[in-house]
Amino acid sequence: MMKAAVFGDTGNIEVREAKLPEPRPGWVRLAVSSVGICGRDPNLLYAHGDASRGVQPGHEIAGVIERVGDGVMLPTGKLVAVEPLHGCGLCRYCTVGLRNLCPENRLFGFTARGGMAEYVTLPADTLYELPSGLPSHIAALTEPLAVCVRGLRLARLDVQARVAILGAGSIGLLSILCARAAGAGEVLITARHPHQQELARHLGADQVFASASSLMEAVGQDYVDVVVETVGGQADTLSEAVGVARNAGRVVILGVFEDKPGLPGEALFRKELTLIASNCYGRECHRPDFAIATDLVAEHRQLLEPLVTHRFKLDQVADAFATAADKSNQSIKVQVNP
Repeated sequence: MMKAAVFGDTGNIEVREAKLPEPRPGWVRLAVSSVGICGRDPNLLYAHGDASRGVQPGHEIAGVIERVGDGVMLPTGKLVAVEPLHGCGLCRYCTVGLRNLCPENRLFGFTARGGMAEYVTLPADTLYELPSGLPSHIAALTEPLAVCVRGLRLARLDVQARVAILGAGSIGLLSILCARAAGAGEVLITARHPHQQELARHLGADQVFASASSLMEAVGQDYVDVVVETVGGQADTLSEAVGVARNAGRVVILGVFEDKPGLPGEALFRKELTLIASNCYGRECHRPDFAIATDLVAEHRQLLEPLVTHRFKLDQVADAFATAADKSNQSIKVQVNP
């Protein structure tokens, strides 16, 4: 038997006893070391209705291979990060490395059992080995970092491009690192709270602004080449992104919007902007987005350390979710360590 966290009624998450899962052929059993709470996780927990009931959350997973199924050649005892997408493997999208677009894909932690448990079974091809000695809480940042890698890759930055990032949650802050790795010459970011502003400078932002309007006032008619929107929800950040972008600029959407976001069509047309939606991560290039993220995590482990602001035991999972949902406590990345 093992312990696992499961969503119950609206706003309720509890730790239950569960049967220890056995890996099927081609799968492994992972002893979960660290699992991060994504911004969408509390939204699902606190959503009204039964949509989340019975979900075992957790898709930002790092752990150690504990047991392998038939046909798996991976070594036990190895620290890995999990790419939590599993496609059908046969459709037109999976065959070119776009399992994120597979109509039958499953996202562990949402539509399949996630890693908020002592153990979880996963397909072996979703695992990426990490250097020995890398702290597990840093390893668990690989998944959100891979989201940012894809967004900045799709942006096709010109050499020394000026990039503006809207929002300074974990995705916004990690986008600073990815923009630098992609060749940005200058990185600007909006961050409402002082602790976010401090972390943004720590991660390499050239200029930090309290709002998009103050950013626009500062850059004047120069504007920026690429705007990365990371807020989503019910924010008006798409309208702000269109305002910040220069003529013929690009807007990359990383935030997940809950409703129909406002979009100024006239300005979008007049500026001849390109909107780029980025969904999770892909494998269509010579190196998967997740593989690039593992390199960045290993290279910048010390720089990333302050990003993990709170860590909880599995039995404290309700407190962990409450902390992640309450930004007044200066949380950035909250993790559970089963």
